[in-house]
Amino acid sequence: MEKLFYTMEVVSGVVCLVLALFLHFSKVPEGEMCKRNKRGRVYIEVAYVFLGIASLIVAGIDSGQISSMEYMKTFFIQGIAPLQVLLFAWAFIYPISASKQIRRFMQKQFAFTLLLFIANLIYYFSLGGKPYTWPAYVLLGCYIVLATVYIRIFMRVSKRWLTRHPDRESIMRKDVYPLWTGICVLAGLGVGICLYPDVILQFVFTAIYTAFYVMLALQYHNYAISNFQYPKENVTLKPTKEIYSSEEKPIIQLTIDSDTMDSQKLKYEKIDEKLARWKADKKFLHAGVTIQDLSKEIGINRTYLSNFINETYHTNFNTWINGLRIDEAKHRIIMSPEASLAEIAEQVGFADLAHFSKQFKLKEGISPSSYRKELKELKEAAAG
Repeated sequence: MEKLFYTMEVVSGVVCLVLALFLHFSKVPEGEMCKRNKRGRVYIEVAYVFLGIASLIVAGIDSGQISSMEYMKTFFIQGIAPLQVLLFAWAFIYPISASKQIRRFMQKQFAFTLLLFIANLIYYFSLGGKPYTWPAYVLLGCYIVLATVYIRIFMRVSKRWLTRHPDRESIMRKDVYPLWTGICVLAGLGVGICLYPDVILQFVFTAIYTAFYVMLALQYHNYAISNFQYPKENVTLKPTKEIYSSEEKPIIQLTIDSDTMDSQKLKYEKIDEKLARWKADKKFLHAGVTIQDLSKEIGINRTYLSNFINETYHTNFNTWINGLRIDEAKHRIIMSPEASLAEIAEQVGFADLAHFSKQFKLKEGISPSSYRKELKELKEAAAG
């Protein structure tokens, strides 16, 4: 059984390292949220590398150096699982949250998790590391608290994200929530193994989480490509060389890369129609969206899109999209008077409250807090 146990650890370690390489070299198409999605994938890669190396180290350690094989696996779970759960939580939270507050909180959690890992090292390698003692229960309790906090944060962030992107709800329920549920189940199984360190159960647990990590890597890869990549048309725009009068709108020639379709002309009205659908879906609320992202999504050359915005709205892209966000923020201030301005700023796509307040004042002439105060006074006056 001991030989089979260590063989399983070697297999698990090698599989995790191979999965890390797979994710690292797999290509994610360029598009909206691509940078954040790639960063989230890095956390998955780090988790796999860390687990793979740790599994190989555990397999290479002589069991005589630890009180027993059961204790070694208990340390492996209690010591490494908190770091694993933290990295997985960050991988799922980062692509859907631009909040600096969340980032700062998770950075603090990393420091706390690292201290917990060091405490486990000291306990298991310097103090014997036996289960059924109060230090073991304290360390396990800290792990449970951490896992609970991460679950709560993810659910809170995902709920906020879905309020801004209701069209993504089916994707979250179909692809993301099942994966997150699987991580939570594994965390719970890990707690059970720590409370009852049996060699056979530990072997089964290793096989289960190895198989799950394979599925997680494949699903996260597909999720990165299909779910954060908004549909776009494969088009190339070329301006015609025709000369037109000042009363006529410029004509843009559209070439669609298809064997069954010929080149056709696209006027500014077509661009306006695409932008109208984009605005109706409120995709301007996506934090960090750039004119390059928008041009790729609606299939319009960046230069033509920029010219269209400048000529139609008499402003540049950044001012235009901030104006859309401010209008949405005003609506949410009216409809949700209990919501904080920081929450509204995040919901409408601003990185922080300071930038939101600055842009709001530039457009409306007053700060968002003054705007809310005036609305409240008007409401009270009407009620009186």
